[in-house]
Amino acid sequence: MTYDPNNLNDPNRPLNPTNGPDFRTTPVGARKSSSWVGWVAAIAVIAVAAFAYMEWNGTPDTDPQTTASTKSEPAAPAPAPVTPMAPADNNAAPAPATPPAPGGGATQQ
Repeated sequence: MTYDPNNLNDPNRPLNPTNGPDFRTTPVGARKSSSWVGWVAAIAVIAVAAFAYMEWNGTPDTDPQTTASTKSEPAAPAPAPVTPMAPADNNAAPAPATPPAPGGGATQQ
């Protein structure tokens, strides 16, 4: 049988090895990131907020006084109310009925 130094079940292995592998990780320095990306994002957010405030703050951009071109004409008078139609004359002679044309579309089945 061969000796395996990584066998944890070996009864002859030392309990506190001094020459074992070092599994600790070496500290990694903080990564350098582009700090200008954060500044650009902050400026973009501020620009969008300023634009939205200017558009929605509720104050009009125009002069509240009307000019000659914006004054409305006086309203036209209301039309007269609709009167009901006169009743039909029931004593008039009815219109003559025209006979159907010969061979005029009636088919037998």
